[in-house]
Amino acid sequence: MIFKLSLKNITKSLKDYSIYFFTLVVAVSIFYIFNSLEAQKSILILSETKQDMIQSIIVIMNYLSVFVSIILGFLIIYSNNFIIKRRKKEIGLYLTLGMSKRKVSTMLVIETIVIGLFSLLVGLILGVFISQGLSILTAKLFEVNLSNYTFVFSEKALYKTIIYFGLIFVLVMIFNIITLTKYKLINLLTATKQNEKVKFRNKYTITISFILAIVLIAYAYHLLFQGTLFMMDKKTLTMIISGSLGTLLFFYSLSGFILTITKKIKKIYYKDLNMFNLKQINNQINTSVISTTIISLMLLLTIGILACSVTMTNAFNNDIEENNQQDFTIYSHNRYIEGEYTNLNQIITNKYFKQEVKEYTKYDIYNIKNLTTINMMTDQDKQQLKKKYGNLIELNTQVMVIKQSDYNNIMNIQNKPKINIKEDEYLETTNIDTLIEYLTPFYKKQNKININNNYLKPATKEIIKLAPENSSSNNNTGIIVINDKYLKNQKPIQSIIIGNYKDNNKEKREQNFLKSLTTENQNLLITTKIDMVTQSLGLKVMLIYVGLYLGIIFAISSVTILAITELSTSSDNKERYKILKELGASNKMINKALFTQIAIIFILPLAVALFHAAVGLTEINSLIKMLADIKIGKSLLLTSIFIVLIYGGYFLATYKISKRIIKD
Repeated sequence: MIFKLSLKNITKSLKDYSIYFFTLVVAVSIFYIFNSLEAQKSILILSETKQDMIQSIIVIMNYLSVFVSIILGFLIIYSNNFIIKRRKKEIGLYLTLGMSKRKVSTMLVIETIVIGLFSLLVGLILGVFISQGLSILTAKLFEVNLSNYTFVFSEKALYKTIIYFGLIFVLVMIFNIITLTKYKLINLLTATKQNEKVKFRNKYTITISFILAIVLIAYAYHLLFQGTLFMMDKKTLTMIISGSLGTLLFFYSLSGFILTITKKIKKIYYKDLNMFNLKQINNQINTSVISTTIISLMLLLTIGILACSVTMTNAFNNDIEENNQQDFTIYSHNRYIEGEYTNLNQIITNKYFKQEVKEYTKYDIYNIKNLTTINMMTDQDKQQLKKKYGNLIELNTQVMVIKQSDYNNIMNIQNKPKINIKEDEYLETTNIDTLIEYLTPFYKKQNKININNNYLKPATKEIIKLAPENSSSNNNTGIIVINDKYLKNQKPIQSIIIGNYKDNNKEKREQNFLKSLTTENQNLLITTKIDMVTQSLGLKVMLIYVGLYLGIIFAISSVTILAITELSTSSDNKERYKILKELGASNKMINKALFTQIAIIFILPLAVALFHAAVGLTEINSLIKMLADIKIGKSLLLTSIFIVLIYGGYFLATYKISKRIIKD
């Protein structure tokens, strides 16, 4: 009897609660997809180095899954609360007809189990099929041959999904039972008549709140522009608190401003149901300031995660080739420490070196006293750099010096043009865009530098981009090229060998090459193009997976909370819409009013989040440029389109379900 009644209730309510069911299915499928990584065929056939890397990614995904499950747990309980709220009157009728609270609780438990099993089944089926796309993406990222592609199914991911969501549904059951015991029969039966009072705030309170909001947000931006985000100290916490509190106060004061301004425009205020709309919107914002702020900040986090992951991925793709112009680099661990010198002649004479290497060059690096990065800038640029990056980078970084002949040898290895500079000239190089920006004014003004009491002027009009070593990021903080004669009597602080393997089977040649070197000299530090590409690839995959995983979860969570809140509001305001209809308002006018209300409530947190993101990501872009050549604008645009599409889908669903609610 109770079981049949439970099934009937689920069938009857399926359309009204489609958002809840959809969210459950999406949550299950996403959870399965990102936990099926280790079972993918493309992962199983990776090389040992890449296997180790992917294992690290899997460990990170496992930790993230715990975090994600907590978020989804709160989200599902929140969504379930809406269902219970909508059914207060129905539950009250059951109790009036003589059904005990125990039987009603049993009915709710059965409904939760059936809904849970249904969402698990559908979500897992979707997850299994969609995960094949992730498998193909992984294969492409790791450049794995797909000719032997097979269907992927992860038993571990299946069991993990069932266990995690099983626990969540148990919590939902407990929540429903506890909630039911707290309800009084009179409150259940009159639930639909218990409407919230429309609240209006004092105009002075609104004005003060708005001014304070602008001040707090401006202060947060000020701290952001000082590079505070990457400092991870008290200032970072102050920035976050200031920005969050400012956003809260902005939403707190917004409704009052909208209502006050619109009231003065009588043609708009008294047109159709605008007066009713504005008061409804005013009340909604007033009563959900905290939730609206949380949603906006979650959307900001979503946009930030997705945009940064896409941007960094593209940056790694672009920079890895630029920063690895040769196959290998060999130097000592004690880099750039005065007095340390490693004799690399024994490396060159190694039989494996001769066997595997096609071409190479050895060059020396020198240190000139008082020649630092900051001293090769104009006074104005010095101050600007200190102000913006002083907390993030070492501004007094020693500028390294190399011979012109060594520079040309490097260019020969990298297949780039050689140079011929005069005795009274120098060439400045770096591969960090931000440094180029601040060094260029000094360089273009033909300012001279002092090299052992010899004053040299710039040899070219532009600073040269140079990556002399193998690296995963832009790490040339400044190398000066000068005529060989100035360094004849100088002792180098370091010697470096760069070169290229013979053309065929470079991976095998590198294995033989490295094996021989590491056994002969443990003090050597060796970086290779293959290793840097592999590391960059692993980091890229991690950024993509973590970005997508968290981004989608946060996006779905924020928009679901917003949708559920709007559905609850529609349910609470049913009587008001009935009164409007009795007063002569047509269905068209009521639907338009409902559409306008939901649209504004949906747009507000997204607009604020997009504004914060545009400011924040612009600054983040300028800071990360120290490490990589990054342009975040396109990533922000793509991310925004993605968020808007999800938003649009949930908005339309919310509007259609709300229409059905107010008509019941």
